[in-house]
Amino acid sequence: MLAPLDIEVEVDSKKEIISVTDRRGVITFCNEYFIKLSDYSEDELCGASHSIVRHPDMPQTVFKLLWDALKADKDYCAIIKNRRKDGKYYWVYSEYKVLHDKDHHVKGYSSKRYPVPHHVLGKVEQLYAKLLDMEQTKSPQEAEMFLELKLDQEGFTNYSDYIKNVYKEELKGFFSFFGSMFKAA
Repeated sequence: MLAPLDIEVEVDSKKEIISVTDRRGVITFCNEYFIKLSDYSEDELCGASHSIVRHPDMPQTVFKLLWDALKADKDYCAIIKNRRKDGKYYWVYSEYKVLHDKDHHVKGYSSKRYPVPHHVLGKVEQLYAKLLDMEQTKSPQEAEMFLELKLDQEGFTNYSDYIKNVYKEELKGFFSFFGSMFKAA
């Protein structure tokens, strides 16, 4: 894998990005578009930890909260910056689902991802930069406490609900704006 490059790859909104992992986060399935978008081969992805696409700009706090939720048998949403094998990056809104066997034991997780419009990223990039700074200059625990306080101040009980709101509210505003333009025409 190459060092991160400051080159963004556009995510095609008409294609699904899907992966499935076991309980430890090891990829057991990935669809064609995930393979293409990640720039890895299917053989490189399947059997590897999903962190193979983790971008160093992503705060570990986000992944800690993700794993806390999944281990508590709760679905989760996040906006994630992923790094491709060639060092380029792409942003996705990810919906994580807990998968169960017939006896309702957790057998793994699935993730379906969607593109993130640039106007949505502004809020998230600022928050992630602050969390990364705190993780590096203070501690991951202080970063997590900062995030919990911020979410509480904004009326959210968890990061996943906050991200769902940011993503859906920003998109609603985006489509309302363009919808009004078409009505006026």
